[in-house]
Amino acid sequence: MLWGLNMIIHLVLFAGTAKLVKRRISKKRLWLAALLGSCSIFIVLTPWEDWLIHPLGKLALSILLVWTAFGFPSLALFFQSLCMFYVMSFLAAGTMTAVETLRFSMQQQSGFLSEYTSSMYSSYSVMLVLFSIPLVWFATRCTDNITTARKLQAAKIADISVHVNQAVYQGKALIDTGNQLKDPVTRAPVMVMEASLVQSQLAGEQYQQLYTMISKKRIEDLENLTFWEGRWRLVPFRSAGQSSQIMFALKPDVITVQWENTTLRFENVLVGLEAEALSANQDFQMIFPSDPLQAQAHESA
Repeated sequence: MLWGLNMIIHLVLFAGTAKLVKRRISKKRLWLAALLGSCSIFIVLTPWEDWLIHPLGKLALSILLVWTAFGFPSLALFFQSLCMFYVMSFLAAGTMTAVETLRFSMQQQSGFLSEYTSSMYSSYSVMLVLFSIPLVWFATRCTDNITTARKLQAAKIADISVHVNQAVYQGKALIDTGNQLKDPVTRAPVMVMEASLVQSQLAGEQYQQLYTMISKKRIEDLENLTFWEGRWRLVPFRSAGQSSQIMFALKPDVITVQWENTTLRFENVLVGLEAEALSANQDFQMIFPSDPLQAQAHESA
């Protein structure tokens, strides 16, 4: 029963942390982190019980659990997730303490409040609380900045589905006002998508062939592809500080965009494939230009 209760608590903690920092967490990572955290109670049955009780041991355990749940995309993002995990733990511990205190007070046990007060407000506890106030303030300030930045970015994120033949590739897209990439022949806008999104729909050999072609910019490999024939476009582009390059773009059947509570359809937008991840913290896997969205919204109005 104690292990099951700890399992539920850790599931709530990590799910809440992911929600607050606006980061996606896979079910596999969520359950694995909760399992590791809940199994820590069995350390009391081993000679390493003192290690778990020590503050450094608790810190090491929390770092391991946060790394298991969210990975290590960067030091800043990992530290943000760790701070938010502590905030969630403080909130959960405070709530449980309040509920437990209310339960005892409703039982009207004689001497409970005096014993509770004497233990809470001893000289050692007062110093500990005073020392923890700046730490809690720092964690709250840090997580508030994280939440604000994430909300601003989330306002520019849309759900996109790319339809090619019978396959559908879905992901989160950043609406980019600075993306002016167009096909030089048809002047069709070009969105950018991580090549990894198509991996599940292709055979292992096909995806490896596609990834090699995109990552190494090998135009001659187009002749050897046996899928998506007649859909390929070569789009030249130039980024800041770099010479002209070529992007492999795909002509889909249709692209649907969930944007501001509306569903928009595009048939004239190309999909440029990128071999590397577009977001370091995996907030989005696509970049969609804002001009087609604004144009279609203006036509609808």
